[in-house]
Amino acid sequence: MLYLIAALAALAAGPLLGARARPFRGPEAGRRGGLAPLLEGLVMAAVPGLIFLEFVPSAVGEGEWGILVVLLAGFGLPVLAERSSRSGGQPAHRWALIAGLSGFLIHSALDGAALATLPAGSPASLPVAVILHRLPVGVAVWWLTAREINRPAGVVALAALMLATVAGYLLGATADGALLDTAILDSRALHLYQAAVGGSLVHVVVHQSSARTTARDRRSEGWGAVIALALLPGVFLAGIDVRPHGPADFLSRLFVLAAESAPALLLAYLCAGLLSAFLPQRSVRWMERGGAVSQAGRGMLIGLPFPICSCGVVPLYRSLIQRGAPPAAAMAFLVATPELGLDAVLLSIPLLGPQVTILRLATAALVALLVGWLVGGRIKSALRAEEQTVSSGPAPSLATRLAIALRTGTGEVVDHTAPWIILGLGVAALVTPLLESGWLGSLPPVADVFIFALLGFPTYVCAASATPLVAAFLATGLSPGAGIAFLITGPATNISTLGLVSSLHGRKAAIAFAAVMVTFAVTAGVAINAAFGALSVPSLAALMEETPGVIQLGSLVLLTGLFLRSIVRRGLRSFVGELREGLGWAH
Repeated sequence: MLYLIAALAALAAGPLLGARARPFRGPEAGRRGGLAPLLEGLVMAAVPGLIFLEFVPSAVGEGEWGILVVLLAGFGLPVLAERSSRSGGQPAHRWALIAGLSGFLIHSALDGAALATLPAGSPASLPVAVILHRLPVGVAVWWLTAREINRPAGVVALAALMLATVAGYLLGATADGALLDTAILDSRALHLYQAAVGGSLVHVVVHQSSARTTARDRRSEGWGAVIALALLPGVFLAGIDVRPHGPADFLSRLFVLAAESAPALLLAYLCAGLLSAFLPQRSVRWMERGGAVSQAGRGMLIGLPFPICSCGVVPLYRSLIQRGAPPAAAMAFLVATPELGLDAVLLSIPLLGPQVTILRLATAALVALLVGWLVGGRIKSALRAEEQTVSSGPAPSLATRLAIALRTGTGEVVDHTAPWIILGLGVAALVTPLLESGWLGSLPPVADVFIFALLGFPTYVCAASATPLVAAFLATGLSPGAGIAFLITGPATNISTLGLVSSLHGRKAAIAFAAVMVTFAVTAGVAINAAFGALSVPSLAALMEETPGVIQLGSLVLLTGLFLRSIVRRGLRSFVGELREGLGWAH
């Protein structure tokens, strides 16, 4: 009974926190203040996080693709309704919100039944997990309902969740309550329905979130996201969900992968900062020396060390072209920079093994050189822009340059790469159970290279985020050549890159760029398989069983702090915006 009271009280967190937030609708809707940004950040992280952890890991691990289909349908149907007519947007969002609330009602009833059917002597972590996850649920229900409709509607929604919790508790306390609770939990129809309404609720969250205009609001939004991210693991690691491929298993795999990768990433961020502070400024005139091959080599050498993804290299490439840099050098830079940075090299060693790492480095350098020579060398150079005079002054001291290096490596570079690294580690942790069957090893030798080169072509992944994903592929039977082909086409070929090449140099240049990239990726992959055959790669299954050491754990703590600092400084929306822009979902 005490647990039930605590679970009901947790739902009241929304109105208590929302009391200090400014009005949501009407003439004062544009004013921000109080706890509004913090609550929005909490909701933006908590709701998608709860929905994802509840449905996606178990669906992927068990091959329940219907769950994923209805989840995407629940998210996408309100979008179609919104675009179908000008007046359909607001009703569509309200219906999506109502559908999502119905899912929360069912879940609240199951929470109440779970509290009533706890076996004697069960650990306190089980009811604590139930209570813990209701805190963000209460905030989300209040926040979304009050903003979309009004405050009284938010009160009614929370009251309904409390009544559903009590009803589930009373039902679970009956003689047949435990059996009925188990039957409901095993119902596939119920899972499909909850996945559908969960997707609709995520759509409402995405629709409600608004860009922050002040640094203070962005920080508050970021702190709200940090609070949600701190609560989510506690909910699912407390033992309330013990499915074989459930969220607890996913979070455990993610923890091990992140701990294994953390030392390499910290070293890479430090090296990137030192390179930016101590290397001399790139000179356009230096890049112009020699023929197309020499120019491509210079552009490749400049681009290789820096951990910048395609969304970051695009403006750099445009700037180089506009300043009169030779297209051979600029295009080699365009390919080499997102293909392979220091973070990807250092991350490849523990995840891919030294043999595959060396082949990856050599292949990426060769492809960048050849693309710059064959494609860029046939493009006319742009007129040189008027050079700016640089004032001569005293050189900064060593301490100043070290401070700049540290600030750049732990600030700008982290901001730019952290979302993609998190995505790559998350995908690798997610697909590992799916790949344990080894079906990738049954693909024909040449076909697998071609298939994965084409898969990488439209897929936006940066070199660092693709590394753990390919590690999962290789550890479960994929040939090294196919994995390297994906690592070549994935980071360097996407819609934004091809659009830039087309706008600057014409459609023929963009088509030639795409064709040469795929051709070289497939050729390199087939050659690697023919020359080396099966290579030794680390076993992800064995990696998952290892206990991270002190260095890994300490590095993970520091890396997590850097990532959370980036979220707080930028705000969750801007942090995730790195992914949205790269995937073409900016609008």
